[in-house]
Amino acid sequence: MMTDHHARARGGSRRSTRRRSRAAVGAVLATLVSTLTVGTSTAHANDTSCPSGLNWSYYSWPEWNLSYWGADEYVVNSSQPTFLVAEERSVSNHTDSVATATFTSSVSRTYGLTFTVGVSSTLFQKLTTSVSASITTSTTTTTGVSASAPVPAHGRVIGQYGVEAYSVNYTLNSYTSYSDLPGGNCSLSQSTQGTSVAPTVYTGWRVLPG
Repeated sequence: MMTDHHARARGGSRRSTRRRSRAAVGAVLATLVSTLTVGTSTAHANDTSCPSGLNWSYYSWPEWNLSYWGADEYVVNSSQPTFLVAEERSVSNHTDSVATATFTSSVSRTYGLTFTVGVSSTLFQKLTTSVSASITTSTTTTTGVSASAPVPAHGRVIGQYGVEAYSVNYTLNSYTSYSDLPGGNCSLSQSTQGTSVAPTVYTGWRVLPG
């Protein structure tokens, strides 16, 4: 009887040990599930909603099993009018009465759209809609354009011939979409600051006090 009693005790101990082992494994699995759930939630929280109206391009590398959609967005931060000087003249009046100065252009010079980051055609479209419809990709000054201005007694004026333009500060945002359709699971992959000098269609003389 003693032998049977001890046998039952040992059997009960083994069953108790198995129950404790199953409980420990269950606790570990619950912890892993909780960790995975938190990690997944964090990943979705980092997703960014893509702006509307983006022009998406599809990129695929089958040998690497990699494909995604990509799109760029230009955001104009600030713009200031400026003047691109092709040539400059000055007239001094050493008399006691007002004189008239006449300036005539003699230089032909071409000014193109300059930029530091991005694609010129896409940036140009953004500038014409956000800054001024007068912006162009290229403007050339012409010769033979004249302008007159009064010069005060014992004074001086400066005539500058050139192109009206804008100095622009902008941001280029690049978005990536890992989805069957563009825009899904979207994230901002890169944001770069850029500057641009954008000529307009307007050329002419401006006169400044000397």
